[in-house]
Amino acid sequence: MSQPQDESPDGLTTLPLFPLNLVLFPGMDLPLHIFEQRYRDMIGECLDKDAPFGVVLIKEGVEVGDPADPERIGTSTRILSSEILDQGRMNILTRGERRFEIEEIVQRVPHIVGRVRFLVELEGEGYAELVSQINEAYVTLVQNLTALTGGYTSRVSVPEDPVALSYAIAANLDLEPHLRQSLLVTETAATRLSDLVPL
Repeated sequence: MSQPQDESPDGLTTLPLFPLNLVLFPGMDLPLHIFEQRYRDMIGECLDKDAPFGVVLIKEGVEVGDPADPERIGTSTRILSSEILDQGRMNILTRGERRFEIEEIVQRVPHIVGRVRFLVELEGEGYAELVSQINEAYVTLVQNLTALTGGYTSRVSVPEDPVALSYAIAANLDLEPHLRQSLLVTETAATRLSDLVPL
Protein backbone atom coordinates (compact mmCIF):
# COMPACT_ATOMS: atom_id res chain seq x y z
CA MET A 1 0.00 0.00 0.00
CA SER A 2 2.96 2.32 0.40
CA GLN A 3 3.85 2.70 -3.26
CA PRO A 4 2.20 5.29 -5.51
CA GLN A 5 -0.51 3.95 -7.78
CA ASP A 6 -2.15 5.21 -10.95
CA GLU A 7 -5.06 7.59 -10.57
CA SER A 8 -8.26 5.73 -9.70
CA PRO A 9 -11.75 6.40 -11.14
CA ASP A 10 -12.48 8.79 -8.25
CA GLY A 11 -9.55 10.96 -9.34
CA LEU A 12 -7.43 10.07 -6.31
CA THR A 13 -3.86 8.79 -6.30
CA THR A 14 -2.05 6.89 -3.55
CA LEU A 15 1.15 8.74 -2.65
CA PRO A 16 3.80 8.19 0.07
CA LEU A 17 4.27 11.42 2.01
CA PHE A 18 7.37 13.02 3.52
CA PRO A 19 6.44 15.64 6.17
CA LEU A 20 9.17 18.28 6.50
CA ASN A 21 9.65 21.71 8.05
CA LEU A 22 9.71 23.28 4.60
CA VAL A 23 7.49 23.98 1.60
CA LEU A 24 8.33 22.68 -1.86
CA PHE A 25 6.99 24.45 -4.96
CA PRO A 26 6.51 22.87 -8.41
CA GLY A 27 9.70 23.28 -10.45
CA MET A 28 11.84 23.77 -7.34
CA ASP A 29 14.87 21.54 -6.73
CA LEU A 30 15.16 20.02 -3.26
CA PRO A 31 18.22 18.09 -2.04
CA LEU A 32 17.49 15.72 0.87
CA HIS A 33 19.63 13.62 3.19
CA ILE A 34 17.75 10.42 4.06
CA PHE A 35 18.80 8.67 7.25
CA GLU A 36 15.72 7.27 9.02
CA GLN A 37 15.05 3.64 8.10
CA ARG A 38 11.36 4.25 7.26
CA TYR A 39 12.27 6.94 4.73
CA ARG A 40 15.20 4.95 3.36
CA ASP A 41 12.70 2.18 2.61
CA MET A 42 10.18 4.64 1.14
CA ILE A 43 12.76 6.33 -1.10
CA GLY A 44 14.12 2.91 -2.10
CA GLU A 45 10.63 1.93 -3.34
CA CYS A 46 10.30 5.19 -5.26
CA LEU A 47 13.70 4.63 -6.90
CA ASP A 48 12.82 1.04 -7.82
CA LYS A 49 9.53 2.11 -9.42
CA ASP A 50 10.66 5.53 -10.71
CA ALA A 51 7.69 6.86 -8.75
CA PRO A 52 7.09 10.23 -7.08
CA PHE A 53 6.46 10.97 -3.43
CA GLY A 54 4.83 13.94 -1.75
CA VAL A 55 6.51 16.67 0.31
CA VAL A 56 4.20 18.31 2.85
CA LEU A 57 4.81 20.95 5.49
CA ILE A 58 4.49 19.68 9.05
CA LYS A 59 1.40 21.13 10.70
CA GLU A 60 2.04 19.51 14.07
CA GLY A 61 4.90 17.31 15.25
CA VAL A 62 8.56 16.93 14.29
CA GLU A 63 10.51 15.52 11.33
CA VAL A 64 12.19 12.70 13.28
CA GLY A 65 10.37 10.09 15.35
CA ASP A 66 6.60 9.66 15.53
CA PRO A 67 4.65 10.48 12.35
CA ALA A 68 3.88 14.20 12.12
CA ASP A 69 0.54 15.68 11.06
CA PRO A 70 0.93 17.27 7.61
CA GLU A 71 -0.78 20.24 6.00
CA ARG A 72 -3.44 19.27 3.45
CA ILE A 73 -1.72 20.85 0.42
CA GLY A 74 1.69 19.59 -0.71
CA THR A 75 3.77 18.98 -3.83
CA SER A 76 4.68 15.72 -5.51
CA THR A 77 8.37 15.40 -6.27
CA ARG A 78 10.48 13.22 -8.55
CA ILE A 79 13.95 11.92 -7.68
CA LEU A 80 16.51 13.24 -10.19
CA SER A 81 19.61 11.61 -8.72
CA SER A 82 20.65 9.57 -5.70
CA GLU A 83 23.83 8.67 -3.85
CA ILE A 84 24.08 5.75 -1.44
CA LEU A 85 26.24 6.50 1.61
CA ASP A 86 27.54 4.35 4.45
CA GLN A 87 25.07 2.66 6.80
CA GLY A 88 22.35 2.86 4.15
CA ARG A 89 21.96 6.63 4.29
CA MET A 90 21.19 8.47 1.04
CA ASN A 91 21.58 11.85 -0.57
CA ILE A 92 18.92 12.54 -3.18
CA LEU A 93 18.10 15.47 -5.43
CA THR A 94 14.42 15.93 -6.20
CA ARG A 95 12.31 18.38 -8.20
CA GLY A 96 8.78 19.47 -7.34
CA GLU A 97 6.17 18.51 -9.92
CA ARG A 98 2.47 18.98 -9.06
CA ARG A 99 0.42 20.36 -6.20
CA PHE A 100 -1.98 18.01 -4.48
CA GLU A 101 -4.55 17.98 -1.69
CA ILE A 102 -4.65 15.13 0.81
CA GLU A 103 -8.15 13.65 0.89
CA GLU A 104 -7.37 10.81 3.29
CA ILE A 105 -4.47 9.39 5.28
CA VAL A 106 -4.50 5.62 4.69
CA GLN A 107 -1.28 4.68 6.48
CA ARG A 108 0.79 6.22 9.29
CA VAL A 109 3.36 3.50 10.05
CA PRO A 110 6.14 3.10 9.08
CA HIS A 111 5.62 6.25 7.00
CA ILE A 112 2.58 8.29 6.00
CA VAL A 113 0.66 7.40 2.85
CA GLY A 114 -2.22 9.51 1.57
CA ARG A 115 -4.94 9.41 -1.02
CA VAL A 116 -4.43 12.68 -2.84
CA ARG A 117 -6.11 14.73 -5.54
CA PHE A 118 -3.84 16.64 -7.90
CA LEU A 119 -4.82 20.29 -8.27
CA VAL A 120 -5.44 22.12 -11.54
CA GLU A 121 -3.17 25.11 -12.12
CA LEU A 122 -5.09 28.26 -13.07
CA GLU A 123 -3.65 31.47 -14.48
CA GLY A 124 -6.42 33.71 -13.15
CA GLU A 125 -7.46 37.17 -14.33
CA GLY A 126 -5.09 40.11 -14.69
CA TYR A 127 -1.91 38.04 -14.69
CA ALA A 128 -0.43 39.71 -17.82
CA GLU A 129 -0.08 43.08 -16.10
CA LEU A 130 1.40 41.43 -13.02
CA VAL A 131 3.93 39.47 -15.10
CA SER A 132 5.30 42.61 -16.76
CA GLN A 133 5.42 44.32 -13.36
CA ILE A 134 7.28 41.51 -11.64
CA ASN A 135 9.69 40.33 -14.38
CA GLU A 136 12.34 42.96 -13.62
CA ALA A 137 12.08 42.30 -9.89
CA TYR A 138 12.58 38.58 -10.51
CA VAL A 139 15.72 39.19 -12.60
CA THR A 140 17.16 41.40 -9.85
CA LEU A 141 16.29 38.80 -7.21
CA VAL A 142 18.08 35.98 -9.08
CA GLN A 143 21.13 38.16 -9.77
CA ASN A 144 21.36 39.15 -6.09
CA LEU A 145 21.01 35.54 -4.93
CA THR A 146 23.72 34.48 -7.38
CA ALA A 147 26.01 37.25 -6.11
CA LEU A 148 25.50 36.11 -2.51
CA THR A 149 26.98 32.73 -3.42
CA GLY A 150 29.96 34.34 -5.13
CA GLY A 151 28.63 33.95 -8.65
CA TYR A 152 27.58 36.30 -11.42
CA THR A 153 25.00 36.10 -14.16
CA SER A 154 24.27 38.64 -16.86
CA ARG A 155 21.32 36.76 -18.30
CA VAL A 156 18.43 35.42 -16.24
CA SER A 157 15.90 33.05 -17.80
CA VAL A 158 12.44 34.29 -16.85
CA PRO A 159 9.62 31.72 -17.11
CA GLU A 160 7.05 32.83 -19.69
CA ASP A 161 4.25 30.82 -18.11
CA PRO A 162 2.66 32.84 -15.26
CA VAL A 163 2.16 29.73 -13.11
CA ALA A 164 5.83 28.72 -13.44
CA LEU A 165 6.91 32.33 -12.83
CA SER A 166 4.85 32.57 -9.65
CA TYR A 167 6.42 29.38 -8.28
CA ALA A 168 9.95 30.40 -9.34
CA ILE A 169 9.68 33.69 -7.45
CA ALA A 170 8.15 32.07 -4.38
CA ALA A 171 10.89 29.41 -4.35
CA ASN A 172 13.66 32.04 -4.43
CA LEU A 173 12.30 34.23 -1.63
CA ASP A 174 13.50 33.65 1.93
CA LEU A 175 10.12 33.38 3.65
CA GLU A 176 8.85 31.66 6.78
CA PRO A 177 7.32 28.23 6.08
CA HIS A 178 3.77 29.37 6.91
CA LEU A 179 4.03 32.19 4.34
CA ARG A 180 5.39 29.80 1.74
CA GLN A 181 2.51 27.43 2.51
CA SER A 182 -0.03 30.21 1.98
CA LEU A 183 1.52 30.87 -1.46
CA LEU A 184 1.39 27.16 -2.31
CA VAL A 185 -2.28 26.98 -1.33
CA THR A 186 -3.20 30.02 -3.47
CA GLU A 187 -5.49 28.87 -6.29
CA THR A 188 -4.36 31.08 -9.20
CA ALA A 189 -1.06 32.38 -10.53
CA ALA A 190 -2.51 35.91 -10.71
CA THR A 191 -3.35 35.92 -6.99
CA ARG A 192 0.02 34.39 -6.12
CA LEU A 193 1.87 37.01 -8.18
CA SER A 194 -0.21 39.76 -6.58
CA ASP A 195 0.69 38.43 -3.12
CA LEU A 196 4.37 38.30 -4.11
CA VAL A 197 4.61 41.93 -5.28
CA PRO A 198 4.90 43.45 -1.77
CA LEU A 199 7.33 40.71 -0.67
